[in-house]
Amino acid sequence: MKLFKSNHDYFRSQNCSSFIVTPCGKIAFELKVNDYDFSNTNSKAECLKLSNGGTLLSYNHDKFIAELVICEPTFSIPKHMNVEKVVAGVWRVKPLVNNLKCIFETKLEPFNSKDLVSGSSSGEGVDAIEFDYKEYRMTIGTEDGLTLINRSIEKDMMENKFSPLNHEFPDNIIEYLNDYMGLSVPLTSLEVKEISQIHFVVAWNKFVDEYDNSTWFSVDMPGDDILSKEGLI
Repeated sequence: MKLFKSNHDYFRSQNCSSFIVTPCGKIAFELKVNDYDFSNTNSKAECLKLSNGGTLLSYNHDKFIAELVICEPTFSIPKHMNVEKVVAGVWRVKPLVNNLKCIFETKLEPFNSKDLVSGSSSGEGVDAIEFDYKEYRMTIGTEDGLTLINRSIEKDMMENKFSPLNHEFPDNIIEYLNDYMGLSVPLTSLEVKEISQIHFVVAWNKFVDEYDNSTWFSVDMPGDDILSKEGLI
């Protein structure tokens, strides 16, 4: 554990994975560095089990350090709403060289694509994808481009130099993958030896009706709230 600090106990383990299983299929949390996928290969990762059931995978490379926390955060939604589960993946990366290009991705590998319906469900502060599969509704969300730019201005775990075009069109920073099957966050100008953080949140529930936004509200969560249950800062 090099990029996070913990107020709780944790221990080493051999059983960590960079994906989760949902009612709609498997969701992977991936990191591509200079076009090479480090987190979805046999790259050796240190594995830690956290105090409240979460995991931390640590990747050490001569060009960067990266760590992924997967956990079930405490969430707060309006009383009339309900979700079955919320799971988050939080990446931190620290470049050790100049001009490191990082792309953070999460994508669904569906159990049955024929029965799956997906589409954009973005709103204020959140870029998201909504999935309907059999009796379930699921949402994957991440902070939108404007939020990332504001975090970079505030030096809030965002050390990417966003371009003038990014500032003019922040809605184009977050990319949708493969017919709305995933989200991609490219950070192409990271400051050397500075830590940046990106997170994805996944929430699902039994389908209520087309107007139910419970899963969307559940993925609208800042990084500090995601990490607080595991005592991470």
